[in-house]
Amino acid sequence: MINEIIKTAKQAGSIITGVHEMEIYSKEGHANYVTNVDVEVQRFLKKRLLELLPGSVFIGEEQENQSLDDRPSWIVDPIDGTTNFCRGRELSSVSIALLEKKTPVLACIYQPYSDEMFTAQKNGGAFLNARPIHVSEVEFEHALVGVGTSPYRSDLAEKGMRLALEFLKRTDDLRRCGSAAMDLAWTACGRQDIFFELSLSPWDVAAGALIVEEAGGAFMMPDCGEVQFGKPAAVLATNRKCRDKALELFKDCCSLCAR
Repeated sequence: MINEIIKTAKQAGSIITGVHEMEIYSKEGHANYVTNVDVEVQRFLKKRLLELLPGSVFIGEEQENQSLDDRPSWIVDPIDGTTNFCRGRELSSVSIALLEKKTPVLACIYQPYSDEMFTAQKNGGAFLNARPIHVSEVEFEHALVGVGTSPYRSDLAEKGMRLALEFLKRTDDLRRCGSAAMDLAWTACGRQDIFFELSLSPWDVAAGALIVEEAGGAFMMPDCGEVQFGKPAAVLATNRKCRDKALELFKDCCSLCAR
């Protein structure tokens, strides 16, 4: 199954990189865009993935979705990083996760511009182009922190910037790439040590969550108490050495902002 998912993700990636004409539309929320290519890629993925696993459910960003239940479910973002895609920044990804009983068991994040394929299987490890990957061993004080700004939620802007500032004061530096899936993949392979964002949808994180955990890292939804993929949530992912201090800072700062 994972080999078929890899093949499917690469075919989706070829649609993204082969685009000649782009039509851009606004969706609900600030700076929230969709293109004709997002729709085309999702249509392809839906058809292919449902054929791979008859009786499964498809949950994707560019459609109305039913609630997540215990049935085998694909959670998919056809182009994670649509704004990057619209602006020609070549930093977007295809994100595919298969969930059983609401828990990710297979995951794939494909960056077609660099031809990097991140994959994971539950209890089977995480890989980049078929080579095992692991989170870094960097301590919190020297961490490189990936930051998501939740641009669709303007009500979270001040809280997010305060949290980013607190991380900047205590770690080495911040980075903002514009694709949550890639931020999670990069945390999994040690290119950065922490990633947070205050509101992400299930299709942004379902694949990355499994890849981070199978790479030895921690994936958390601090506001929920437990990880769930049925609705948007705040996300924090770290290596093991950064986990406790990052989580403490996240909770302390968010508590202060709520007052």
